[in-house]
Parts: sequence; C-alpha cells; structure tokens
Amino acid sequence: MQLGIIGLPQSGKTTIFNALTGNLEPVGMGTGRIEIHTTVVDVPDPRVDKLSAMFNPKKTIYAKVTYVDIAGLDGSAAEKGISGQLLNLLAQMDGFIHIVRAFESGVVMHPSGSVDAKRDVESMLSELLLNDLITVERKLERLADEKKKGGTDKALNEKQTVLFTRLNEALNEGIPLRNLNVAISFFEIVETAL
Repeated sequence: MQLGIIGLPQSGKTTIFNALTGNLEPVGMGTGRIEIHTTVVDVPDPRVDKLSAMFNPKKTIYAKVTYVDIAGLDGSAAEKGISGQLLNLLAQMDGFIHIVRAFESGVVMHPSGSVDAKRDVESMLSELLLNDLITVERKLERLADEKKKGGTDKALNEKQTVLFTRLNEALNEGIPLRNLNVAISFFEIVETAL
C-alpha cells in the first residue's frame, strides 16, 4: 500500500513522515518545489510473529506500507492547477494522510500568515476537487471528439459520457467523487468494453 502524506507547506508533513518511518529527513524546507521522500516500512503484526514462531519459516515477511512525503501542494491549484509531475505522483497513491497545521510557532511561520485548520483543510480539499474537475472535463471533451469522429463503440461512449457527466455535475456542486456511488455505472462500462 502506498500512502501519500499531503498538506500545505509548513504543516508538519515531514515531521509525521519521520515519525512513521524512523527517517531523519530535514524539516522546514518550504522550497515551494516538488520534493519527495519515500520509505517502505514493515507493519508489525503479533499474529505473523505467532505464526512464524509456530512454523519456523526461513524468512518472516510482514505486510509493508510505503509512505511518501509529498511537498509541492501549496494551495495555488485554483490559479495554475496541479503540475503534471505532482499529479502523476498523486495518482499512484492508494490513499492520503492529510496533515493539517493546528499549532502556532514563532519559528515556523504559517504560509498564509495565521493558523486556521478549517481554512487549510478546505484549501487542500478544494485543490484536489478542482484537479478532479479538470480531469473529468478533459475526459468529456475527448468523449465528445470520439463521438463526432465515430471511431469508437457508440454504446461504450454513451455510457462513459453519462458517467463522466454525472461526475462533472457532482464536482461542480462541490461534492467530492469519494462521496458518490458510481460502482454500478463503472462495472457496466467495464462489461461493455469487454
């Protein structure tokens, strides 16, 4: 499993990354560029230990989690979108650990000038929602082009258009895609494609 640690600059992402992984990555860089730290960590499990003691295998293998400390999300996606490199990295993650700053510090200044956890959560979620909206709109444009050219399966194109139109409507209403029940539509599209 790959978990991306995300949050605004100076929120404590690298500190949490170091705590989870035992690494000693430098904190407080705040360079504004994409920085990535990755570490694979064994997940301790007493059940595995017990089985290993019972069966005495040559090697005991634990489940693993890959933590990825992702710097580069700075709350500016509304103006310029999320960069392609960062977008590709985010797409590879199985889930996110969203770090939100809720502490004052005279040493580590908040990039927005004041600590407001609610504002910061909404800013990050808005960035991700906006990125999803851009992706869905591009897909709808490609589907419309394919329909005009007539080069694809019409039934598949129509089902995809219905699905992505529904996603677009939800995103325009500010509803994150994770809150939608689209499993049936997705599986219908996959069945049609096969």
